[in-house]
This record gives sequence, C-alpha cells and structure tokens, in this order.
Amino acid sequence: MKNWLISTFLTLTLLGVSAIANGQNQSIQEDVQRLTIEVENFLKEQSQGLKDPYVIEVKPIDPRLKLTPCSDLKSFLPAGAKVWGKVTVGLRCSAPKGWVIYVAAQVRVYAEYFVSKNPLNAGQTLSEEDLLKIRGEISNQPMGTITDKQQAIGKTMLATHPAGVTLRHDLFKSVPVILQGQSIKVISQGPGFRVSNDAIAIQQAIEGQLIRAKTLSGQFVSGIARSGGFIEVQ
Repeated sequence: MKNWLISTFLTLTLLGVSAIANGQNQSIQEDVQRLTIEVENFLKEQSQGLKDPYVIEVKPIDPRLKLTPCSDLKSFLPAGAKVWGKVTVGLRCSAPKGWVIYVAAQVRVYAEYFVSKNPLNAGQTLSEEDLLKIRGEISNQPMGTITDKQQAIGKTMLATHPAGVTLRHDLFKSVPVILQGQSIKVISQGPGFRVSNDAIAIQQAIEGQLIRAKTLSGQFVSGIARSGGFIEVQ
C-alpha cells in the first residue's frame, strides 16, 4: 500500500511538471506568434502606398526565445533598411523590461517594368522600339527601375547596355529633381484626403523615379520624385 501511494504521488508530480512545461512552451509559442503578427502588420503599414500587388513573408522566429512579456512593443526599420525585397524589422520592447530583436522578412512586389529589347549603345537616344515590358517581381530589381515607358523614351544612354537587362534611371543623362539630404515634402493622397509632411531625402532622384525619404518623426517612406522638391505617395 505504501509503495502504491509513493508511486501514485510520483506519477502525479511528473504529470504536473509536464503540464507546467507544456504551458510554458505554449506561452512562448504564443509570444512568437504575436511578434510575427506585429512584424507582418508593420510591413503592411509600410506598404500602404503601393498600387501593385505584394506578398509579405515573415521568416520563422526561433521559438526557443525566452523574452519577457512586453506591454510596450514597437516595430521599426533599422537605419538605411529597405521596405521591399529582403528586409529586416526591429522589435523594441520598452516595458516592463527592455529588449530588442531583429526579424527577417521578405516583401515581394509584382508590377510592370521595362528591360532593353536590343543591345544599346552609349549616346543612343531611346525609342519605344528599344523597350520591352515585363511583368514580374519588381522588389528584386535595382533601385530606380523604369516602370513607365515615358521615363525612358527620348533619354540618352550614358554607356552600352545589353539586351534583356532592366533599365534604370541612372543609365540615362538626366538632371535630378531631388538631391540626397535635401529637405522635401512628402505628399500622401487618396480618395478624399491629402496630407503633407516634412522629410529628408535619402538619395537623389530624377522626375518620376521611386525614392526613399525619412520623415522628421523617423519613419521611412517611399514615393515618386516630382520637380519642386516633393515626393508623391499614392
């Protein structure tokens, strides 16, 4: 009888420990899921200005992470990070205990862009016959990829360019309308609203080129460069 009681006690104890462990693991897993959702929502907010379809993939977060539950969680992009393609998103907890982690993700954007239909020569002025329209993932293309044929027609090539290769704004002889470090306006507009914010250009751009800027609040935005020192976010 005594042995049976001891055996029963040990069994119940082990079951209790197992239940606690499973509960802890479930709690950790729920935290990881919450962090994943936070990153995905943040990237959706950053992609609001896109008119083209996009897909967000957040890389799995190590479920073994034992992070203090956070009541003040904020997402951010590291300095110089991009919003499209392979990206890294930071998660910063301020309370009750501070910690920071970085999560890998990928934002695939699908749109139309242009490549050279024929080999191009330095000094050649482009016509519509020199362009070939492609529809595919534009987020893995170089910055400044041509997305409107009017951005290339009539432009002069700076150097030779092979056939079938993406056309970019920096391949042409052009005068930038926005310079790197310049104070600019970010115009966000949509049905029934138009908002203007001050920002600093991260790069130089010509008319119609996609450009990134940093607002005074520290947020990174992408938009189309326009003459007059502003970028347009649809």
